[in-house]
Amino acid sequence: MKIAVVGAGMMGSAIAWDLARSGDVDELRVSDISEARLSDLRGRLGDRVSTQKIDVTDPARITRFLRGMDAAVSALPHGAVHPADVAAMLAGAKLVNIAFEDEQMKLDRRAKEHRAVLVPGCGVAPGLSNILVAEGTRGMTEAEGHIYVGGLPQKPEPPLSYRLVFSVRGLIREYVSARVVRDGRVVGVRPFSEVERQRFEPPIGMLEAFVTDGLGSSIYTLNHLKQLDERTLRYPGHAEKIKFLLEAGFFDDRKIRLPEGAVAPVDISEHVLRTLLTKGDPRDVTVMRVKTTGWRDGRRVSTTFELVDHYNEKNEISSMGRTTGFTAAIVARMLGRGEIDGIGVLPPETCLGQHGTSRLLSQLSDKGVAVRRRTTSS
Repeated sequence: MKIAVVGAGMMGSAIAWDLARSGDVDELRVSDISEARLSDLRGRLGDRVSTQKIDVTDPARITRFLRGMDAAVSALPHGAVHPADVAAMLAGAKLVNIAFEDEQMKLDRRAKEHRAVLVPGCGVAPGLSNILVAEGTRGMTEAEGHIYVGGLPQKPEPPLSYRLVFSVRGLIREYVSARVVRDGRVVGVRPFSEVERQRFEPPIGMLEAFVTDGLGSSIYTLNHLKQLDERTLRYPGHAEKIKFLLEAGFFDDRKIRLPEGAVAPVDISEHVLRTLLTKGDPRDVTVMRVKTTGWRDGRRVSTTFELVDHYNEKNEISSMGRTTGFTAAIVARMLGRGEIDGIGVLPPETCLGQHGTSRLLSQLSDKGVAVRRRTTSS
């Protein structure tokens, strides 16, 4: 099959690497605005990939790039997501997007008009996290889902004990506002109003968890649950420092006037954090725990899914790239093979179903990304 990847950054390069090694992918195209990133990718993948330098603000070129492909994956940062989604609709493409934006849920009619498919927010979180909640609560009543997930440096450094594993704008979005489901209603909460602790097996140990806006499409599709929320995992002490920056106005997008001109504090913070959080050892670890509970056949059932994945030393691929990219690549190949039915906007937690979820988890395990499952009932 023929698959295209839009974006060759941290996530896009991992997606391309995985697709280039898939026996059912005969043609692989990758586009990016940066010739340097494309050159680096060609150096790694050789003649298994063809590349084009394209700016997503040129929708006609993106549409031509995607037309005729069996499936595609978008690995673009927030701010560039919507133009690529619209171009994919116009091309009649089957697009998996690792990012989620609420605008995507409004593209359903347009996608159907062009017989296109958009699978929004299909990385590790949102994406795999949503899929696991749907799997754990399948057939339940009075069900709840709680997601704990974080990409962490294996060797944390001060002052924030964190290193970027995706775009800094996406990171800041996590810290500003959050939505959760409470008693079957979507409500807004302050991200740092609820900070709790979660313990993992050594060497990870104790982590702190705070609510973030990472439910993706499940805020629309799984809002029938009694409770549903996502909490970001960080090393202890991180939340207090970020809460200070938030409350002090460093993430404010309202411009202030300075002698040199008007500037938004968030723009300065983005620049500072990008510089600070790209220093240090690149080796990371992705940690995810998804807890579901509810009633099934008259019994209270609890299921916990757990994922701990490490940086791949041999191929120099980040764990976040593996868990996010491999998930998206597998779903894209499912689309290309016609294993996912329907057109329009197809959220990952609803379009895979039980069989598709089983196939996804099996293929992730084959790639070394293993999700453990434990179920108890009473």
